[in-house]
Amino acid sequence: MITMHSYDKKGFTLVELMLAMVFVSVLLLAIALTAIQSGRLYNRGTILRSINQAGRDISDNLRRDFLQANSQKINLGADSADMLGSVIEHKSASGKTGGRICLGYYSYVWNNAVDNAASRPDLVKYDSGEAINFVRVADSGGNLCRKTESSASKYPYVIKKSDSTELLKGLGEDTLGVHSFEVNKITSGDDAEELYKISLTIGTNRIGEINTVNQQCKPPSNDEENIQFCAINKFETIARTNG
Repeated sequence: MITMHSYDKKGFTLVELMLAMVFVSVLLLAIALTAIQSGRLYNRGTILRSINQAGRDISDNLRRDFLQANSQKINLGADSADMLGSVIEHKSASGKTGGRICLGYYSYVWNNAVDNAASRPDLVKYDSGEAINFVRVADSGGNLCRKTESSASKYPYVIKKSDSTELLKGLGEDTLGVHSFEVNKITSGDDAEELYKISLTIGTNRIGEINTVNQQCKPPSNDEENIQFCAINKFETIARTNG
């Protein structure tokens, strides 16, 4: 007698396999998008941290140097027509290009943020040829703020690199730049000891990514935006001269 056995074979249907593949694909896509977003947040956080650190360091330097300064000798010898508050503005046919302030022992000179520094002949440069960004210069006589009638630029536009400390990385596409720098006396006297308000705006150096009207990064809908690398921040501090 022959006994017939019936085996009930179970397996995945084609529909079940397709659903499983779709689930795995969605899971992998979600992981990839999360990794990309995390990378963007990390890049933006790194830029913001760099800006905040630079702002704190520059503010600390300025407060220390103001404390050694005599208010009556700040920018001594400068042309008052070039002054905005207590800052000497650099101007050219293209507009404002930077500025300087001389405190007696040290002077600060900067170029405003630009997209292509190498192509700009109106920027302050080192004696080695490259454009400065934001520098602190040992300048005990305040010579960088004294008019030089024999020079077409009125003030020295070439700075000795050996006397300078770059407070921001050199001008370039992926560096930080100065978007505005203002110094205004907030006391009404004319003594050696006075109080000054310092306002400094630092941001990424790509001008196309910054709305220059309100000094904010352009929104993501803008074709020129690069939101993960774009950042800008304003720093304000009070400094006192000590005569």
